[in-house]
Amino acid sequence: MYAIKQIDPTDWQSVSTLAQFYTDLATKPYCTNDKGFSHIRTKSHAIKHAYIQPNHPEIIKWLVFDIDDPQALFAFHDNDLPPPQVIIKNPENGHAHYAYRLTKPVDKWRKASTKPVEYLASVQKALRLALGADKGYSGNLVKNPCHNSHEVYITGAKPSYTLAELADYLDLKPYQQAEPANDEGYGRNVNVFNHVRHQAYPIAQDLNYSGLERVLTAIAEEFNQRFDIPLLHNELKHIVKSITKFCKSPQFGAYSAKFKEKQREDGRIGGKASNSSNGGKARSEKYAEKRVIACEMRKQGASYNEIASKLCISKRTAINWLA
Repeated sequence: MYAIKQIDPTDWQSVSTLAQFYTDLATKPYCTNDKGFSHIRTKSHAIKHAYIQPNHPEIIKWLVFDIDDPQALFAFHDNDLPPPQVIIKNPENGHAHYAYRLTKPVDKWRKASTKPVEYLASVQKALRLALGADKGYSGNLVKNPCHNSHEVYITGAKPSYTLAELADYLDLKPYQQAEPANDEGYGRNVNVFNHVRHQAYPIAQDLNYSGLERVLTAIAEEFNQRFDIPLLHNELKHIVKSITKFCKSPQFGAYSAKFKEKQREDGRIGGKASNSSNGGKARSEKYAEKRVIACEMRKQGASYNEIASKLCISKRTAINWLA
């Protein structure tokens, strides 16, 4: 049985769970006293604000959830779920943020494999549904458990959970058999990352670092607008930066060859799109991205023939796009 204990947030340095929360913060997290606007500050300054960014933009150490229920304090118990390490409650309406610390942080974008992030997205979605938490909450800012504008509780839970330990309480099958949902939590990040990297790999060797980064930023920003709740600019920036760095790293050559072979194999198996309206939309989006790439290649001195060959378009199309 877990014992929920209210603590004094102003004495956070003497509470091991909250001291760990502070240690885990990025060097310069976002923070605010007004949710309409946030600032970047050193964490020693940011910790004095009512809301704070709990995770580094590229590393997830805390899973956070927003529960808009007057009885949110007991949501984990009422639903037979593991207790979070910290509960931060609004004293006026009882709504609360739950914060679960991960034993092994998930590195979101600095490696080529997306499997750890897809697993994270599945666990996050299943746990959110089980808790009855807000679908639209991004987790970018959390009620600061070290600030006295909130009621803060520790539950006596173990210091951290592995994703597998959290998954033991959940049914992940519905979320592992399909792509993570576009508009829910880390599912958006996964889909942006996959979309942008698939556009990056075929053109990475034809553009310099800054040119590739500009192209991928434009592609990421356009794709992001398809979501009901777009990712923040800072998240897009880190995704693009990570992909660009990988594409310009020594290990990219071998990975690129494997990726291109997989693309060819997928093309042979998948064939042409069967739905004409969906196919038309996909072609339109693909051409918009190719225009961005063509423009950047031209800036860097590529000829119309080189652009046409690389993007699988006619020379006349390349000229029309860039005229």
